[in-house]
Amino acid sequence: MWAAVEVKVCNKQGPDISSDQQPWSLAFADGTRTQTTGLNGGDLPKPEYPTLPTVVKAGDCLRGKIPFPVSKERRPTKIVYQPASATTSTEWTVPPS
Repeated sequence: MWAAVEVKVCNKQGPDISSDQQPWSLAFADGTRTQTTGLNGGDLPKPEYPTLPTVVKAGDCLRGKIPFPVSKERRPTKIVYQPASATTSTEWTVPPS
């Protein structure tokens, strides 16, 4: 089974930034996380977020869906964004269904 997170990264001003699927993960109540598979194409939800680093220039945005493998029995509690160079993460709570 798949879960998809719709992501939008904007660069309001300043130097170019780069974004891709790698810094994103889903966190579960038991402390485990699942990483994106980096897949694209096929029957995955559209539009897809880039799997390779993509430049976002000042004044531009990058938007798309990121697929994650999940089991039917588990529901993520948070969406986590943590680039490899960062010492902290940014997190969003997944609302209960």
